[in-house]
Amino acid sequence: MATPKVIIVTGANRGIGLAICKRILTSQPSISPLKLFAASRAGVDLGLQSNHATRSVIYPKLDISDKKSVRDFAEEVSQYGSVDVLINNAGVNLDNEYNYENAKKTIDVNYYATVDMCQTFIPLLSSSGRIVNLSSVASSLHPYPEPTRAKFRDPTNNLETLSDMADAFLQSVQSDKEVESGFGPPNRSYSVSKSLLNAATAILAKQTPGLVINACCPGWVATDMGVLVGAKPPKTPEQGASVPLNLAFGDLGGVTGRYWANSSIRGKGEGEVQEW
Repeated sequence: MATPKVIIVTGANRGIGLAICKRILTSQPSISPLKLFAASRAGVDLGLQSNHATRSVIYPKLDISDKKSVRDFAEEVSQYGSVDVLINNAGVNLDNEYNYENAKKTIDVNYYATVDMCQTFIPLLSSSGRIVNLSSVASSLHPYPEPTRAKFRDPTNNLETLSDMADAFLQSVQSDKEVESGFGPPNRSYSVSKSLLNAATAILAKQTPGLVINACCPGWVATDMGVLVGAKPPKTPEQGASVPLNLAFGDLGGVTGRYWANSSIRGKGEGEVQEW
C-alpha cells in the first residue's frame, strides 16, 4: 500500500475548516490513501466520514496561539512521516468589540501564531509540500495611504520588519492614532492581521524554494465570522472551501508566495492570483 499523505487542517471544528475536511475526505480522489489531522482547540471527534477505506482522521487538540501546544502537535504529527499539506484556517475576528486587548489578540492569533505554525511545520513538509494560509478580502491595502501600502509591499521586507509594523499598528491602537499612523480608521485589526499574513506568506515562500506556500480569500461565506460583515453571505462553507482546496491540491503551475481569490467575494470558482 502507498504511504498515506499527511494533511493538517487547523480550526477544523466548524465553518470553512470543517467544510475543507469534509471535502478532502469525500471529493479528492487523487489523494488516497491519506491521514487527515482535523485540529481544533477542543480536540473533539467531529464524526467525519470518508467514502474511501484508506482515509483516516485524527482529532488532535491544538491551540495555535500556545507555542507548547504547537510543538506537542508537531511531535505527534512527525510520527506519521512528512507532511504533505498544511492548511492554516484557524483565526479570529474580534473587531466587533474593538479595543487594544482584542486587537493584540487578533494580531497574535491571525499573524504571529499562523507564522509560527508555518515555521514549525516547514521542516516537516515533504519535498513537494504545500502550505495554504487562509486570508481575507479584508487584507486589501486599498484603504491605506500610499506610504503604508509601500511598507507592506517592500520587496526587502523580512519577518522582523513585519513584526515592527505589527508593533506600530498596536501602538496606534493603544494611543487612538490609527489614522495618523497610516493604518486607516479604527476597527481594522482583523484587516491588518491578514495584510501582515499575506506579506509573510510571500517572505516564507521566498525563503523555502521548492515548497508551495500561498494565501487566499475563500470569499464571503455563511459562517460565524462571515455574518459579522452582513446578514446574508452568498456562499456556503463547502463553496468557500474551493479556493483553499485548489491551493492545496490543484495544478498551480509552481506559483508560490501569492494571494489568491475569485474576482468577486461572491464568486464560486477556484481562485486566481490577485493583487491585495
